[in-house]
Amino acid sequence: MKVALILFDVDLKDFNLESYYTIGVDKGALNASLSNIHLDLAIGDFDSVTEDEFDIIKNNSNNIIKLNPIKDTTDTEEALKNALKISDDITIFGGISGKRIEHFLSILSLFNKYSKLHIVDNNSHIFLIDKNFIIKKNEYKYISFFSLDNNLILSLKGFKYELSNYNLKMFDPLCVSNEFVKDIGKIEANNKLLVVLSKSDNLFD
Repeated sequence: MKVALILFDVDLKDFNLESYYTIGVDKGALNASLSNIHLDLAIGDFDSVTEDEFDIIKNNSNNIIKLNPIKDTTDTEEALKNALKISDDITIFGGISGKRIEHFLSILSLFNKYSKLHIVDNNSHIFLIDKNFIIKKNEYKYISFFSLDNNLILSLKGFKYELSNYNLKMFDPLCVSNEFVKDIGKIEANNKLLVVLSKSDNLFD
């Protein structure tokens, strides 16, 4: 079974979550409730919702786990621990946009522990690969690649900007905003590679 971790900063109307085990994370549980998505589990310290909003969450959830706001992990990581009891096929919906960049960075850091994770919102899809990979042209216009260490050797075929055995190091921006030119893109990587798919943004096109 697939597991969906639902955060607050995503429009859920773009997604069909009927086949997922659904976990609302803190204010994301309210987002799900207001979007008519029934939750298998709501988890968080819920310090960002009012009492009335928490009542809405409780009425829309099969189970509630209320965390202590003073803790060494984030609500999202606690939700991930519970998700792994169900499946390792986990997608976080949201967490990419929002006003607090540190929250997004903390979610990105989860790839250090949970390599099969996917993060999506209404504009982007982020995931990790650690070997050769074939990706089909899709609804996303841009594809970017980021190395998690300095020892990655990367080759790209089927994209607008191809590479052959390039040493892509951490914080190297060379592979930002590539594009598909063929129906299939081939990625050869000898180490962990972060892949970011993004739809067109008219503000910058």
